Amino acid sequence: MHNLEYKNNSLGNKNSRIYTKRHYEIIDALERLLEQGVPDLTMSEIATKLKISLRTLYEIAPSRDKLILMTMDNILKKLGKFAMDSVNEIDSPINKLEQYLFIVNQAVGPKFDRFLIDMEKINGSKTTADYHENFIKNYIKRLLEEAIERKEIKLIDVKAFAILLGGIGREFFKEENKSSINLTPEESANSITSIILNGIKLEN
Repeated sequence: MHNLEYKNNSLGNKNSRIYTKRHYEIIDALERLLEQGVPDLTMSEIATKLKISLRTLYEIAPSRDKLILMTMDNILKKLGKFAMDSVNEIDSPINKLEQYLFIVNQAVGPKFDRFLIDMEKINGSKTTADYHENFIKNYIKRLLEEAIERKEIKLIDVKAFAILLGGIGREFFKEENKSSINLTPEESANSITSIILNGIKLEN
């Protein structure tokens, strides 16, 4: 299977900012802060909470929204890399896919709940979320294609199933859906994922 990697569109963007070890330490601290929620913090308030100078914060990003978007991108990219690394040694494509999806569904789990709610208020957050969702869908599609070649699953429309499986978590996280289901968005996504994958597996 071809390697599929994230493009480095966060910390190494076209503005070519050069980050020091100290900058990366601040970015890690900012990730932890965002997980707690940053409803209406200004750059000055963020700097105060991180116990750094405002100037240092502006060295990382030119505005509050860009700083938070960059951090959001980095958090999701780390989760995606962790998911891919975690399933790297699994031989079966369909088993690899199931474990991969269980990990990426953590993006709509309790750890990220406050963070994702706040992100909806940030201009550009949908574009960033779409980028990561599209990456996930492409990876799902490749694993499904390999599973068909290995005769692990039925002959299906892999693109359609990739769209479905790759968007389940985000769909359940929508407020109108989250408030009407009994399980958490992560638990619901994992449950539906298992039902779908079990339904397309071939009996050996």
